[in-house]
Amino acid sequence: MFLTEVKTGRTYDNNELLKFDALAMKPSWANPCLTGYEVKVSRSDFMQDQKWPGYMAYCNKFSFVCPKGLIQKEELPEEVGLIWYYPDTGALRTIRPAKHRLVEIPSDIYQYMLMSRIDPDRHPFFGSRREMLEAYVEDRVNRKSLGKEVGSKLANELYEARKQLDENQWEYNNLKSESELMGTVRTVLAEYGIRIYKYNDWQSQIRQRMTTGVNPQMIKLLNEVTENAEKLKMMVEPKEDAI
Repeated sequence: MFLTEVKTGRTYDNNELLKFDALAMKPSWANPCLTGYEVKVSRSDFMQDQKWPGYMAYCNKFSFVCPKGLIQKEELPEEVGLIWYYPDTGALRTIRPAKHRLVEIPSDIYQYMLMSRIDPDRHPFFGSRREMLEAYVEDRVNRKSLGKEVGSKLANELYEARKQLDENQWEYNNLKSESELMGTVRTVLAEYGIRIYKYNDWQSQIRQRMTTGVNPQMIKLLNEVTENAEKLKMMVEPKEDAI
């Protein structure tokens, strides 16, 4: 939980009242920890502040937050942390982490934090309810704008995905039709003695069949018969030397 402008007790009749610029509470039953922050924006404010050591009794960790270089860690006790703010980038850098101290935290500060949390006119991150409502309205506008932008982007991506899916489906159907057609062609050619294999010369067989109109297997068989007939003729004819 992170609260801003946290008082150390009741305002009425309290001369020793202090007010943290910010106070964070770690959500842990086993190791509860309150971290206090004091923000300094000028060198004179830091040098003239004599009350900050009083914060140490109300938190387990304490850190100064300031613009880069405004406070040096050598100017602070070892247990006090230092965080630099970089105006050009908006970044925060921990120059030295605050050391954890075992402190018996007064119950008044927990009571104040609880009342700050449940006060309907005060939000822990804003100085007034108006600030909270203005931020809420701005956030709604930003969310609406972001929703339109994201929605438009998702719609375009969905359209492209559907378009790609349709193209893939068309290509799949086309390949399926060609595969079925090829199967039919194989079956028909096989009926005429032409079988398509990867390593046979089926192209020449088709060209020959289309040219002569004769089954290539019949031509091959006829050639073999003619060749065998010639061999047989040579075997049965008498040789001139024998006469």
